[in-house]
Amino acid sequence: MNDFDPNLNIEYPKIMISKKDIKLAYKLLDIYSGNISELTQIQMYSYQSIYLNKYTDLSNILNSISKIEMKHLKILGILISKLGLIPYFVTYKDNCAIPWNSDYVNFTTDYRSMLINNINSEVEAIKLYNEIIKDTDDTYIINIIQRIIKDEEKHIEIFNKLLKQYDEDI
Repeated sequence: MNDFDPNLNIEYPKIMISKKDIKLAYKLLDIYSGNISELTQIQMYSYQSIYLNKYTDLSNILNSISKIEMKHLKILGILISKLGLIPYFVTYKDNCAIPWNSDYVNFTTDYRSMLINNINSEVEAIKLYNEIIKDTDDTYIINIIQRIIKDEEKHIEIFNKLLKQYDEDI
């Protein structure tokens, strides 16, 4: 199961910012608690871990990935706070707060569909993180986001391996 260990054993940079930036904080809220977000992924992987608990190894992998996503959520919450906003579980559209809700979570019970959705979700998260990088010149934030992206890439690698293994077993 070593191939499926989501821990990279690479330190996260210290959570710092160069200056307050409310606009960037609002953008971070999307990846913090929007449709494709750390909060959504935590809930989705936790659900999958519970649903698939009879497959102990797989359940443990999903649980471990969920814990890493929790670390990301905390990092983003701290960044949002340092940038000048309270890190509520909301996003904004047209200056209107939209609370996070469980409709964002894909509750499929088909294993293959779960993995494909997980891969797509991680790919979309990386796109959002790259947009954040483009929207700032703050090297502290860029370094933190680049470190988080490494985790998300590892998650994609794991989900692809699990999908390949599943397809070979059919």
